[in-house]
Amino acid sequence: MRFVIISSSLDANSRSVKLAEECRTYLADQGHEAKVISLKEHALPPFDNDTVFQSKAYQFLHRETRAADSLIFATPIYNWSCCAELKKYIEAVGSTPGDGSLHGAFYDKVLTFVCAAGGSGSYMAYGSVAMSMMLDFKCVINPYQLYVHNRHWDDPVMMTKKQERLEKTMKVAIELTQGLSNRTYTSTWEI
Repeated sequence: MRFVIISSSLDANSRSVKLAEECRTYLADQGHEAKVISLKEHALPPFDNDTVFQSKAYQFLHRETRAADSLIFATPIYNWSCCAELKKYIEAVGSTPGDGSLHGAFYDKVLTFVCAAGGSGSYMAYGSVAMSMMLDFKCVINPYQLYVHNRHWDDPVMMTKKQERLEKTMKVAIELTQGLSNRTYTSTWEI
């Protein structure tokens, strides 16, 4: 299976970037192709529903997203939601250019969320983005997410729990992706 991990933080010391790499390592160790793509390195221009589609970043991100069997969104939690860079990526790569030359790249993907936050209180902050991906693009949302907050990085007990949760979340992502690999349907924009 081919997993694409979208690392959406622009922070040089981002914990979600570290989590993305930990997920990649785990998936590769299980024999899967896993690639981290940084939105910091592939910066999209502002979404204008026009010229964005000609940008190299859009073309690269669309191609990589569409080719993935499964997606993992690694995001910091800011203001009780996923970061703006991730939302910008979703707007661009999920859109279809007016000429119809490309189809939105998210349809029918298995999607897992990996979130880094300061505290434990925003555990469900990714929910609105997950619901949007499910309803708009018919993504299958992994019911297990990796949610890590400050204590997971310096408390030995919490560090162990972080690793256990990472492994379980990735195991479920693998199982869902494999289980749905022979699905008989394909989705498009429909209400």
